[in-house]
Amino acid sequence: MNTPLPPAEELALIDRELAQLDARRLYLLGRRDWLLRLLLQPGGAPAPVRWGQAGPAGPAKEASAPSAQNVLLTLGAVLLAVAALAFTLVSWGSMGIAGRSAVLAAVTAAALGAPVLLLRRGLRSTAESVAAVGLLLTVLDAYALYAVGMPDTNGTGYAAGAAAVLAAAWAGYGSGLRKLRSPLPAAVAAAQFALPLAALAARPGPQALGWALLATAALDAALALRVRAAAALAAVTGAGALLIGLAQSWSAGSVAQAVAPAALLLAAAALGVAAAWREPRASAAALVGALAAVGGLWGGGPGAPGHPLEG
Repeated sequence: MNTPLPPAEELALIDRELAQLDARRLYLLGRRDWLLRLLLQPGGAPAPVRWGQAGPAGPAKEASAPSAQNVLLTLGAVLLAVAALAFTLVSWGSMGIAGRSAVLAAVTAAALGAPVLLLRRGLRSTAESVAAVGLLLTVLDAYALYAVGMPDTNGTGYAAGAAAVLAAAWAGYGSGLRKLRSPLPAAVAAAQFALPLAALAARPGPQALGWALLATAALDAALALRVRAAAALAAVTGAGALLIGLAQSWSAGSVAQAVAPAALLLAAAALGVAAAWREPRASAAALVGALAAVGGLWGGGPGAPGHPLEG
């Protein structure tokens, strides 16, 4: 304990070193808290703490609790849905119509209502998972309604109506819970089947299917500014209509038989040009539209009278 410094100076030196150690400890605790939150919540990384900047006073808070809670709630929701589906499928044969409907309706209502409470608690990822399970259950509800209540109904027509109803219901659900990202894209995806299936049910054939796909593409193009997935779906359905029109035009044996495919191709061309005019970045749509217009004006197939490739 013998030092060359006087006791007063040594005491002052110790106090300064202790103050520096306390400041360093607070900085390291703040840095540790920021790193934990950065690793466990990559979507909402906080502002970085620079070297030399003091961290928040007080002990560091446990940052892993909210993330662990989200994981546990997500797993619990998925396991609950799996258990309900297993119970329904196993007991389906021994349950009456009322029991089957009650089980599916209760599970679906619980799965669709739970995200409301989860969003209020800030558990967005868990709400997304539960909502996705609820949307899947509505598809099972539609199938159960057909299998139990309307087995003699035309399957294609019922599927078209169910797709339209589900698309409208999912869109309303997503509009009511705007924090959820999955319902609106799911509604747009379900709407892709409504018109094509309805066309096949009313008038089976490639022409009706082509016009239904083109109408669906037009609706997707109108929704592309609000739902990003609609642009890709518009390209897919529009390409399907274009391929049908080209195939029918090429296989036409006469100019009269090529009139209907030509009309489809010209309509597809108009849609492509309109999409490119509305969205300048979709310049490829204008090029496809021009090619479709050329195909529509080309006329019948190689065997048609007056065709440039007539042998």
